[in-house]
Amino acid sequence: MSHLKNKVAIVTGASSGIGAATARGLAEKGARVVLAGRNEKRLSQIVEDITGSGGIASYKVADATDFESTKALVAFATTTYGPVDILVNNAGLMLFSYWKDAAVGDWNKMIDTNLRGYLHAIAAVLPSMLERRSARSSSYAVLPKASGRRWAWVAGSKCL
Repeated sequence: MSHLKNKVAIVTGASSGIGAATARGLAEKGARVVLAGRNEKRLSQIVEDITGSGGIASYKVADATDFESTKALVAFATTTYGPVDILVNNAGLMLFSYWKDAAVGDWNKMIDTNLRGYLHAIAAVLPSMLERRSARSSSYAVLPKASGRRWAWVAGSKCL
């Protein structure tokens, strides 16, 4: 039996890439997974794939930059499956610009998602985890393999 059997997991940024693959993997190991992200169509399709393969999953459209939205996500997971055992803090945003362009608006969006979103998810789920002495969290920082002039601030926003 898998150590993930019947564990409740939230995966943020689950509508594509690493988040989608992580949600699928957790479900394959028996976890009850709540996928979160902003793209409802993709979330719905991934949940359909997971449940069609015998996994247990649902989704909630949520915006990592909005703490109230993140608290609603945790409440949804708790109501649907029980207390959250695992948080995969994967939501992230990588916008393309050069330092010289001073794309401050893009930088703010990235900080809101990659830093504040990370903190929102932890703040929303940690009290229950600590109360139950059952804290499991994973946060991804994907460092782009590209020119530092273009990508340094992206990596920095995920690693703060």
